[in-house]
Amino acid sequence: MIKEVLKQQKKLKTSQTKGFCQIRSKAIALDNPYIQANPLNSYEWIIIDIDTNIDYWEDLPVKPNIIVMNKNNNKGHLYYKISAVHNNLSSSYKAIEYYNAVRYGLNTLLGGDIGFNQTLSKNPLATNHWRVIELHDKEYELSELAEYCELVPRYKLKELKHQDRAEVIGRNCAIFWTAKDLCKGLTDLDSILAICNQLNDFREPLQAKEVLSIAKSICRYNNKPQTKATKEWLTERAKKNNKKSQAVRKEKAQAKKDKAFILFANPKNKLQEIADKLELSLIQVKRYKAEFKKVSFTNQVVPPVTINRGGYNNRTATAIDNYLADNFSLYAEREDMEKIPINTINRLLE
Repeated sequence: MIKEVLKQQKKLKTSQTKGFCQIRSKAIALDNPYIQANPLNSYEWIIIDIDTNIDYWEDLPVKPNIIVMNKNNNKGHLYYKISAVHNNLSSSYKAIEYYNAVRYGLNTLLGGDIGFNQTLSKNPLATNHWRVIELHDKEYELSELAEYCELVPRYKLKELKHQDRAEVIGRNCAIFWTAKDLCKGLTDLDSILAICNQLNDFREPLQAKEVLSIAKSICRYNNKPQTKATKEWLTERAKKNNKKSQAVRKEKAQAKKDKAFILFANPKNKLQEIADKLELSLIQVKRYKAEFKKVSFTNQVVPPVTINRGGYNNRTATAIDNYLADNFSLYAEREDMEKIPINTINRLLE
């Protein structure tokens, strides 16, 4: 399951020793004792770090997919496979908040280390270094795991105190989100770093290089030009892209409407058959049919004629041909002839 989750990545965070991280190719990383099991842009695992002896798996209230333990004791990591929660700049904040709430609840339920940030975990593929037990390949929904534990109250994380927020989303994220608000307008790295260091007052503080990395991220963001002209340009570009998208959708819709009108010209075609052929809903086809019925052939070059009970007569067919060819793009295609007769329509639409 680890390989399947990471199949899109070429490089991973990995290490041969605890507390040290480097980036290596996936082939090398998967042989190391420690890896980053979650992909770069999503959470697909909840990993619980148990610093005491892990209970026998049958006694666990909710069974993990994989248990990875030390060879000389029963301490280790519990891997829970979950439906992917996206983690990038455009991701849902509420989805990530829910993920972290469930992770916090599982840690509380199982006695895990709340400060464990899942950056590096024991590699289930490194069986030379660990004892690995694979229990099942079921993928949990977050709501399913939430039934086993008590979640934090449903209020926004920004309303939590700094220390409480760290317990839910981790120390790194807690410092970043708190410092980002406190450092608005600051562009000097030393001033930003001083604020980040003040926030690093946890029972187990982050290492200095981790705090520096957070400060650099905030500094880069604050120094990024966000002028009024830039915002106006971004807004205008979004409007243009939206217009292009609407034009493409309108063109595709018109093409299907053209095909529907052509098929309506043949009275033998049933509405459901037309809907299936054009991959439209029956309701939409009925709307097109109603519009088609409103078409008056009195404005055409050929005057209207009475329809025979047995079907259209030649003059009516000519009128329909003229109308369709003059008004609809697909019907107006030529095959060495001025108008495409009705009996060739089905062949053109195949």
